[in-house]
Order: sequence, then C-alpha cells, then structure tokens
Amino acid sequence: MATQKGGKPAKGAGNMDWGNPIRGGVDVGRSNPDKNESDVSLVVVLCLAIMALTFVVAIPLLGMAYAEMTAMTNIAVEQIRIMREETRKTRELRAKILMGTED
Repeated sequence: MATQKGGKPAKGAGNMDWGNPIRGGVDVGRSNPDKNESDVSLVVVLCLAIMALTFVVAIPLLGMAYAEMTAMTNIAVEQIRIMREETRKTRELRAKILMGTED
C-alpha cells in the first residue's frame, strides 16, 4: 500500500479512517478479570448514601420546621386578633370615661 507523507496509509476504498483524530475510541464492554472486585464504583455508592441521608434525615427535618412555622404563624395571627380586640375595648372604655367627666 502506498503511504502518505505523514506516515499514514493512504485513504482508499478499502482502508477508510473512521476514527476521530482528536479523541480516541472508548473501551466499551470491558470484562472484570478479578471476580472479587465489584463493578460498582465507590463514588456511586457514596452518592447513593448521600441521597439516602437526604431523604431519611433532611426532608423530615424540613417538614418539622415547616409544621413549626405554620403553628407559630397561627399563634401569631390569634395573638394579633386578641390585641385588636383589647385595643377596641380600651378605646371604648376611654371614650366612656371621657364622656363621664364632661357631664
């Protein structure tokens, strides 16, 4: 076969260069020669553990915090209603006292 100037074989009908000159091929389907070694990466196991902790610990904590905020909001709304009622009663009493002193 004839070669080109760069040392590569000439591209012809029989030997076309289908590969990527920048990036090499990917080794797909490697077999694991050591049967004692797991195919699962330690990074995958670590990510799954973090996700499990997120669902088991963090989400219930956020739920409890939300429930506590809702309860405190309801208490604050009730306290504001009571304060408005007391303010109204105080104004009525002050008006009665002022009306009584004017006579």
